[in-house]
Amino acid sequence: MVMTKMKQHCLLLTVLLGFTACNNEVNVDHIPVEIALQRFDKDLQLAATDTTLIPSLREKYNSFFELYNVNIIEIGDSQGPYYASMLQNFMQAEIVAIAHSKVVTVFLDETTLNTQLTNGFKHLSYYFPDMLMPKVYAYVSGFNTSLMLMDNAVAVGLDRYLGGDDIYDELNFPRYRQYNMRPERIPIECLQAWVDGEYLPEGGGNSNLLQEMIHAGKIAYINTLCFPKAVDTLLFGFSAAQMRWCKDNEKGMWISLLENQDLYKNDYFLAQKYISEAPFTTAFSQASPGRACVWIGYRIVAAYMKKNKTTVPDMMLLDAQSLLKESRYNP
Repeated sequence: MVMTKMKQHCLLLTVLLGFTACNNEVNVDHIPVEIALQRFDKDLQLAATDTTLIPSLREKYNSFFELYNVNIIEIGDSQGPYYASMLQNFMQAEIVAIAHSKVVTVFLDETTLNTQLTNGFKHLSYYFPDMLMPKVYAYVSGFNTSLMLMDNAVAVGLDRYLGGDDIYDELNFPRYRQYNMRPERIPIECLQAWVDGEYLPEGGGNSNLLQEMIHAGKIAYINTLCFPKAVDTLLFGFSAAQMRWCKDNEKGMWISLLENQDLYKNDYFLAQKYISEAPFTTAFSQASPGRACVWIGYRIVAAYMKKNKTTVPDMMLLDAQSLLKESRYNP
């Protein structure tokens, strides 16, 4: 049964993210990018068993090793006098041991995942030839964090992507969050986090809803370019019913935003109501997904790119108001 579950995850990755040649897809075979998931989680287990391996672990993972120790599992600097014993205590904690055992089962072989990461970042390099491509580290946090971003790497908490595991119910994760806690979301969320780190939202900490929505729409648009054969439900993280609702109610959502005059309000909590993960978007309908306005942002960006001859990097630098105006968006 365990092996069957793991094989099902691999099959899902192959089907949903299987990049095959088509008329609309760019050729990225010549792009010199290769992403191999570096299994820090496995290396850490070994070091916890044989603490003489800690210095080599520090050398191999550099700043991420200390970030993990200090910020993720909070046991302090690896060169502290009690680090080795604290690491062993952490690894022996019941919830951490459970997390590691489940990760070993689901991610027994990362070959398929490496292929999807490589193809995604090859596409990203095609559209952003001057962008540095990251390393990707895998870790286990005891179900605490999904992604960490550094200057040269994205780190992914594999225990937050087990897919349909009963442990998430036992830990009281809301069902709407569980939907995207699956292996096939890893390439999309890693690439999304990397681009998001390269391009901060316009307006900084004082962005209005339009700016936040367009920023999220830009990232979503890039995902469609980098994963050209992925189904839209996977790209946007919506169920089939939620995706259908967004498409059927695009015009109604836009009219509601205009009538409520919410687009230009510099209100952080208002913006989050429209673009943050939630059971549904409270301003619309309980049938809507949380983050429903990410779909609107994407549709505006897609309309702009269809009507204007511009590069993707130039589009990323365009301010939200100009992009909306030049998109002539009219759902």
